[in-house]
Amino acid sequence: MKRIIGIFLAAVLVVGLGAFFVVRSAEDKVTADMLSRAGRFAIPANWKLTDEIVRPEQFLCISTNPCPSLYRQWDTGKELTENDVTAIVSGVGFEMKTDRPCQRQSNAIGVATICSSSGTDGDYNYMLNVASPDPNEPQTVTLIVRPVN
Repeated sequence: MKRIIGIFLAAVLVVGLGAFFVVRSAEDKVTADMLSRAGRFAIPANWKLTDEIVRPEQFLCISTNPCPSLYRQWDTGKELTENDVTAIVSGVGFEMKTDRPCQRQSNAIGVATICSSSGTDGDYNYMLNVASPDPNEPQTVTLIVRPVN
């Protein structure tokens, strides 16, 4: 009887571990796909990545922050032109709509959002924000990727 219980427990353990690795592999593939899609944005190599938060796919995603999701921020080292912003989104393969021309307003004081671009590829929503800490200061660019609900 002890032998049967031992075999049963061993089988449950093997099946449980197998299921864990199958689910984990599927989660990793979803996360890798999201990161690959985010890689379509043409971020210049000389920009300095200042912040990155990757929330991987999880079987149980219990949070106000969906999974998978991505937050990346760069210091551009310069003031961006309209052409710079257009070049970043030009190869993504879907339309990114920009809310206004990417120029700092003359009456803006302190940190100001210069422009925001947003779009979807059907699976994920993308938001690209350009911010300026002060006039004539290097701007920051933030990319946020979240699943479509």
